[in-house]
Amino acid sequence: MVVVLAAACTEAAPDDPAPEKARIKLGVLPVLGAAPVFLASEKGFFAQEGLEVEFVTIQGAGAAVGQMASGELDMVFGNYVSFFTAHARGTATVKFVADGYYANPRTWMVLVAKDSPLRKPADLSGKRVAVTTVNSLADLTIKSMMSTTGVTITTPTFVEMAYTDMGDALKNRTVDAALLSEPYITDVAKRYGALPLFDAASGPTADIPISGYATAEKFATANPNTVRAFQRALSRGAQIAVTDRSEVERSIRQYAGVDDQTAALVTLVGYPTSLDPTRLQRVPDLMVSYGALTSRLDARSMILPSAVSKSFLN
Repeated sequence: MVVVLAAACTEAAPDDPAPEKARIKLGVLPVLGAAPVFLASEKGFFAQEGLEVEFVTIQGAGAAVGQMASGELDMVFGNYVSFFTAHARGTATVKFVADGYYANPRTWMVLVAKDSPLRKPADLSGKRVAVTTVNSLADLTIKSMMSTTGVTITTPTFVEMAYTDMGDALKNRTVDAALLSEPYITDVAKRYGALPLFDAASGPTADIPISGYATAEKFATANPNTVRAFQRALSRGAQIAVTDRSEVERSIRQYAGVDDQTAALVTLVGYPTSLDPTRLQRVPDLMVSYGALTSRLDARSMILPSAVSKSFLN
């Protein structure tokens, strides 16, 4: 079964119920993968659904999940590992609203300083690596890639910081490497001369789902019409992201603050038009493999039933 995020034609019908909550707060990291939600806002798709979305910039999903659980944030766009971790620990009862993006080649990269002696994944053994959130998909995919080298390794020390600080950290040797997403891969490479060490989404983690949109079960139960309105508007933004690169470039120049050249050079991530439980299950299964979860977690059980309503079926 494929749980469908959206079809091309998902505008609000005249008889669609009004959102229970007209203004929602979305915690979001302004990466390339967030383009659909920003496009939906810029094009007025949320407004057409009777929604106003306030974007709250976060560094990573780790801390934001707690804000979601407390009601400070209504939804969060963040990495799946943080969501699964919080759900397994009971920090939050997480429900997935929609898929966000998956890694295309060269969109989830470990970079090093231009004069770094590091040359291959195994060289990260025992080194300091910058990530936006510790115990997230970043360090999980790095560990996965390092384990394929066939040599004994020491787990790196992961240093938490914002993407915007990673270029200086590489330059000043505060860290030995950094895992970045677009458009920050292109930006840091261009401004600091940083070089790719390896693609963290390749081999066993190729095409891995990176981030999605989640909410707390309490919010989803109390606001089902709000969730459906959000899904409809987001799906229209995703359709633009999939079909029109120029719109993605224009949008990231605004919300990510990158210049024209960087926007033109970025490698586009994958924008899925469906939330596939089988594909998503790869993430918690990988977490079990590397000890991030002690037992298997069923991804399907965390996907909102509203995602399979007739409004979202192709």
